[in-house]
Amino acid sequence: MNRFLLSVGVACSIVVTSPAQELDIERLYEDRNLAPMKDLLARGDYELCGRICEAAIQRGMKAPEWRLLRVRALMAQGQEEQARDEVQLAVKTFPGHLELLMLQHENALRLGRADIAQTCLAEVNAAAKAKPAKERSAADWVALGEAALALKADAKKVIAQYFTVAQQKDPKLESAYLSEGRLALDKEDAQRAAEVFRMGLKACGESADLRVGLARAYANSDREKQMENLMRALEINPLQSEAHLLRAEALIGAEKFIEAEGAIQKVLDVRENCPEAWSLRAAVAFLSAADASKVQSARERGLKRWAQNPVVDHGLGRVISRAYRFAEGAAYQRQALAFDADYLPAKVQLCHDLLRLGEEDEAWKLAAAIRESDGYNVQAHNIGLLEQEMKGYTTQTFDDFILKMPKRDWPIYGERALALLRDAKATLCAKYGLELKRPVIVEFFGAQQDFAIRTFGSLGGQGLLGVCFGTVITLNSPGGLAHGRNNWESTLWHEFCHVVTLTLTKNRMPRWLSEGISVHEEGLKHPAWGMKMNAQFRQFILEDKDTPPISQLSSAFLNPKSPEHLMFAYYQSSLVVSYVLERFGADKLRAILTDLAAGKRINDAIAAHTEPMEKLDKDFSEHLRNVALKNFGALADWEELKPEDVNLSDPASLASYRKEHPQSLPALRLHVAALVDQERWSEVITAADQLIQLVPEDSGADGGYQLKALALRKLNRIEEETAVLRVIAERESDAMSIFLRLLELDLPRQNWPEVQTNAQRAIALNPFLRTPQQALAEAAEAGGLKDEAIAAYRRVLILEPATAAMTHFKLAQLLREKDEVMAKRHLLDSLALAPRFREGHELLRAWSNP
Repeated sequence: MNRFLLSVGVACSIVVTSPAQELDIERLYEDRNLAPMKDLLARGDYELCGRICEAAIQRGMKAPEWRLLRVRALMAQGQEEQARDEVQLAVKTFPGHLELLMLQHENALRLGRADIAQTCLAEVNAAAKAKPAKERSAADWVALGEAALALKADAKKVIAQYFTVAQQKDPKLESAYLSEGRLALDKEDAQRAAEVFRMGLKACGESADLRVGLARAYANSDREKQMENLMRALEINPLQSEAHLLRAEALIGAEKFIEAEGAIQKVLDVRENCPEAWSLRAAVAFLSAADASKVQSARERGLKRWAQNPVVDHGLGRVISRAYRFAEGAAYQRQALAFDADYLPAKVQLCHDLLRLGEEDEAWKLAAAIRESDGYNVQAHNIGLLEQEMKGYTTQTFDDFILKMPKRDWPIYGERALALLRDAKATLCAKYGLELKRPVIVEFFGAQQDFAIRTFGSLGGQGLLGVCFGTVITLNSPGGLAHGRNNWESTLWHEFCHVVTLTLTKNRMPRWLSEGISVHEEGLKHPAWGMKMNAQFRQFILEDKDTPPISQLSSAFLNPKSPEHLMFAYYQSSLVVSYVLERFGADKLRAILTDLAAGKRINDAIAAHTEPMEKLDKDFSEHLRNVALKNFGALADWEELKPEDVNLSDPASLASYRKEHPQSLPALRLHVAALVDQERWSEVITAADQLIQLVPEDSGADGGYQLKALALRKLNRIEEETAVLRVIAERESDAMSIFLRLLELDLPRQNWPEVQTNAQRAIALNPFLRTPQQALAEAAEAGGLKDEAIAAYRRVLILEPATAAMTHFKLAQLLREKDEVMAKRHLLDSLALAPRFREGHELLRAWSNP
């Protein structure tokens, strides 16, 4: 036989020679060319890998790895039917080969052949019994673990008894880490998944599949790390379909639908019948075009190979639910479960959708069923814990609202929350022309973790105060960890505004517009609410030039560079709303919302009722620049100090610079800081006045007003301090220390109107603080507002003050004419706590001897 050489690049060479040399050639072939074939597959050269493996098989190469690689290459190209035929032949050629059997099982599932899949599992079970444990390879242990999971084995036992054994037997076996990491992801345990994939990368080196797994683990917690790992995966394997699908999902979330289509097409170019890709294409059609025919067409293509594949409807529903289309998303999950009643991802997603739709009873039952069938599912476990916690909540049901909160919360702020919600409903529903046809559910959570589980399905969400899903609002309790730092009343108003706009648009509005309207309406309700220009925002606009145009504002919420950039996105969105209202009127804004409800895309809706987007972007950019220039520190010189101009360690140099540059804000701030450190309070007042002159809009912690108030207090100039504090209190909604200081100053003077005002302000930050509740009670009593005084004293009593005896006595006095029985009870409680309380005994005698 003549010798010939088949060369393919530098990856491998196939040598065929005389029969006398066959054994040596086979060994050489196996040793030198299987590893390069694995490399070809790993970097996405699927066609080439498949062709070479086919040639090797045809030339009589005996190792089963050639069949494994060949079938995997075919499946990576979407050629499942051909892969089915070849893997069927392979398992006959290598009976009992565990990896081949599980590959056949995977192929059967893709084709919807549950019968073949079950047969594979039976053959795996038989093969496992025939092969002693000590003879099993690490790959065998992985295959057995996958089979055990398919047979509904306990996930934790599978990890311990199969995947961990495989990792110990061969620490460099990538599939051992992939299988365990993917299992953790399936069970919603992203933290564990990330740990496993990182272990895999450390043990096996760079891998596109491990990088994609890590990207999935970071998807809901760290968008930057998610994208970093996706890009690394695509560098290794440009055709990695899962990476392109994840990237497409992220782009859909950013409303970059054209780019998302491009990512989806890269998958379909390789796997034309990929159900996940067609599912995402249907989601793009649903969200971007509102074209039912396109949605159905894409969905049907996804179901072409397997007409009852639950993956298609689950993926479509999951993605549109992320865009707040919960009702439609739930319908698709139900369809997925109609195809496969045991499909766990659809059950979990439906559970979340039901919670966000306010269908809690059904959600609890579904979560319980998930836990019963799958004890490792983290989200179902968390939902179960939440259900138990909420059983101890109080539920107050009214025609217009259903409020749920910890039992201790209702008597402290429940009525106040209800009154504010009704005010918001009367104001905002009338303004936007909405008639709510069902009560709005509002839930307050005492623990941040409960808020996170109810809102996101998992832990996280730190920094968020409240979330609205349409007619369901979830909030952190004002008595939680964030108490005293955020105004819960402005948050509640903000979230109810979302109820209005999301309901009006049928949840078809971009986040930036919904947030912009809510922030805008906050400011209209109260001047201290909403958001104002500050030094950081000014820098983003004028120096960093870091402001997306209106047409791209959604990206500012999806991929903010920092928490400060996210806050700026809220502020910029509110300015866009104000700008549209000022230039085009309220009718145009309502018309935009109407168009969104009809399915029109946001930029098309805006352009139809204002002006072309290109012009609007340009005009608003100029407006934004003018706001930054004129509305915050217009008289100040903001230029940063340069070492060549001033020696910052030399006070004389700084003084000289300030003399030449009296408007320099950075120089003035340094000067003020030095004066405060030296406690030169009279000079601090002078410098603070200069700060106020340069930036009169800044009443925050770094502004001149608060510095001046501090210096006046140090100098015991109480009247002047009080006047400055009142200015700050009018402007700031979260200045708890200011409100409490004003109460401290006004209570001895019995300045009851100011006491009442600042007590209300403090309660809007933390209603569980006794001092403002006590102050409010005293102010109401002094003003003859008996009902308000009674309610306030009752709250004081619940908060367990040190002066409970006096509080009972006050309630006895106030209730004497209204409810004598209750009044006497309070009086007796007062005397029980303070038996020698003279005024209490006098009141008791007065009752006894009328």
